[in-house]
Amino acid sequence: MSRGLRSALPLAVGTLLLGALLFYVGSLPHGPAAVTALVVVASVVAPLLLGALTREGRYAERAYWASTLHQEAVPPAAMDYRLVRIRRDLRDAVERDDREDLVHPLLRELAAERLLAHHGVDLDADPEAARRVVDPLLWRYLTTPPTDARKRSRSALQTAIEGIEKL
Repeated sequence: MSRGLRSALPLAVGTLLLGALLFYVGSLPHGPAAVTALVVVASVVAPLLLGALTREGRYAERAYWASTLHQEAVPPAAMDYRLVRIRRDLRDAVERDDREDLVHPLLRELAAERLLAHHGVDLDADPEAARRVVDPLLWRYLTTPPTDARKRSRSALQTAIEGIEKL
């Protein structure tokens, strides 16, 4: 008997015994012929699978399933519906000319929040103070909302976003 067959024999016998036990206690709710076929296939496949894993396992990279607390606390960006919506709206703004611009109000709101949080200036209540703080290109973008559904300039959007990031 070959070495591989000898090492696979206990696993095959164990699988057969486990299958018989599961059938006996009623966990396999099929007829005897179907259960016998399933157990025989499992007793052949299990040793083959185990043998392949032991032969090729040394080339596999170890997986670490435990994550840090920071990783568990931060949801993946792809799952955040707000980011998905912003990506869609940005794509529509620069690629489509049949949709209203939903990006401008969002960027204006974000700029207003940043101005208030970082500079103590309310964009709506004190526009002159806001104008002194904001970059002129960003100010022009914030004060001239689009009036039509034309495609937006990628560079103008990028300049506005970079200006907001600097606030």
